[in-house]
Amino acid sequence: MPYSIRPQRVPAAAEICWGLSFYSERVGRAALKAVTSVMRRIRKIIDTNSGPFYTDPYKEGVIPVYKILVVDDEPNVSIGIQDFLLASDLRILSVETALNGFEAVDYLRMDQFDLVLTDIQMSRMSGIELMETIYLEQPNLPVIVISAHEEFDFAKKSLRLGARDYLVKPVEEEELLRVVQSVLSEKEEIGRQSLERSIQEHGQHSSELARRREILMELLTERGLSKQEHDELVTELGKELKGPYFGVISVRLDFSQGGFSKREVTYQERKLLKFAALNLFEESLMEWNGLTLNGFGNELIGIIQLSEQPLNGQYHALQSQLHLIGQLVSVNFKQYLNVDATIGMSSLRADKTLLSRLMEEAQMTAEWRKLHPEQQVFYYEDVAAQDSLNMVGWMEKVEDCAQLLKGGDEAQLEGHVRELVSVLKELGHTDELKASYFGMLVYRIYGLLLEYGRGNGASQRRFDPDVYFREMPAEAKVDELASYIEAACRSLRDLARERDRTILDQIMSYIQKQFRNPALKIQDIAGEIHFSAAYLRYLFKRETKRSVWDYVTELRIEEAKFLLATTDKKRYEIASEVGYESPEHFSRIFKRYTGVSPAEYRKG
Repeated sequence: MPYSIRPQRVPAAAEICWGLSFYSERVGRAALKAVTSVMRRIRKIIDTNSGPFYTDPYKEGVIPVYKILVVDDEPNVSIGIQDFLLASDLRILSVETALNGFEAVDYLRMDQFDLVLTDIQMSRMSGIELMETIYLEQPNLPVIVISAHEEFDFAKKSLRLGARDYLVKPVEEEELLRVVQSVLSEKEEIGRQSLERSIQEHGQHSSELARRREILMELLTERGLSKQEHDELVTELGKELKGPYFGVISVRLDFSQGGFSKREVTYQERKLLKFAALNLFEESLMEWNGLTLNGFGNELIGIIQLSEQPLNGQYHALQSQLHLIGQLVSVNFKQYLNVDATIGMSSLRADKTLLSRLMEEAQMTAEWRKLHPEQQVFYYEDVAAQDSLNMVGWMEKVEDCAQLLKGGDEAQLEGHVRELVSVLKELGHTDELKASYFGMLVYRIYGLLLEYGRGNGASQRRFDPDVYFREMPAEAKVDELASYIEAACRSLRDLARERDRTILDQIMSYIQKQFRNPALKIQDIAGEIHFSAAYLRYLFKRETKRSVWDYVTELRIEEAKFLLATTDKKRYEIASEVGYESPEHFSRIFKRYTGVSPAEYRKG
């Protein structure tokens, strides 16, 4: 490593004085010992030789999940920490480095991180100022301070701003690894406790829980309830439905893989995994007064309740709550159980009588995974913004179209089409065929194409059933149905890509107008186009093969190059004009992207 380490801990008296616990060596070892004990009991209960998801999550083969940002004005320190963490056994996906607070804020506003390690004394924006920004914008993001200063005042300020630990340079590798692992393990511990509780409680179904599930299911699925019936069910449920804002989450669990072993998951283990997932789901929603229950098959259902105070009537605040919940649930399932989950989030409504409608929203929204298999969390607001709800509802009713849109699995496609053809042939070759099952199917698909390709109806004219099936006898129409569905679904996917491209153009247009704003955040972009930040990141990365932050930086640097070549403006003036508050930060970013300093570029 290019940096040496010997940590000096903040005094224990200081910890007590400020009421904030550090991860002392003793506490850290005790926590690890407790986790080890829990895992041993789990293995003993399940049978180590058959349990696929109780192996050590830090062993080889586990999918990396954590993203870390290291902030230090000494490149040898930040790069050294980066190399060390990436080479460790922790499940780290990426480690980015920033040379000062301004650069770090750029990263944090345009990407999502699990942990920040920062120096205190840095030019222009100090570590304390950076932590203040993090505290205001991302209060749940953990920060570890690594500083060359032993003064208690620095430690006190850091702790007041929520720092999880304060290490004094030079820091030993073993100590750094222990502290980072301690912070990241807080999330792991939730999952492990949930898993242990699942095993202990597995098979215990009390009559009260069964009745509670029955009531919740009625409220979520029965749209024909009278007000009296609804009130009676709510009264029987007690004080669990507090509100005032309600939302529903539909979670589809994929048990084709699960846990931290590469072995195939057995039926019994899938049952246990689902029970563990339900407990983890409940704990994930605890902050939002969540009510959870098993749905049919591999579905979990959750009701979230938000108070008026955190929402404050603001659209962005409300959306941020939803996006936080969706991402949290998705990450928890992957981190703790290594289970892939499709998550559909409904809108929020201040009326508990609308729970059944919210249930439909959540389930229809989850169907969008079949259009975008790379994404996991979907929001009703995103789907509604694209005028796609009718499409999603139809995908739910016509499973063959849904399977086609899901990924084009030829074997699945053929099976579903054969099933459709079989049903239609059983109806007989009557004149009523077109007006009933066949007509409903083909005209709904055609209407779906026209709806999704709004403004481009001429190109879908060939799918008009009156044109496509003109003068065909009933038997021939049924025989041609497979080709019609396959071609229509291909066209639908093309239209979806065109629609996404339109959204991408809106994103890029907004960024091109706003990139000079140094306070630009990805939440601002998402709010402008009325999509979630998560979907924005996903779509932009998928279509452009780069991050939103990279695109913003590219525009700023290109503008700076133009100003350097065509004006006599000073470096600090150009930095300010293109969106950088710090000239030094601007110079470093410029050199990183161009290979030369602004002065060298101006000289040619």
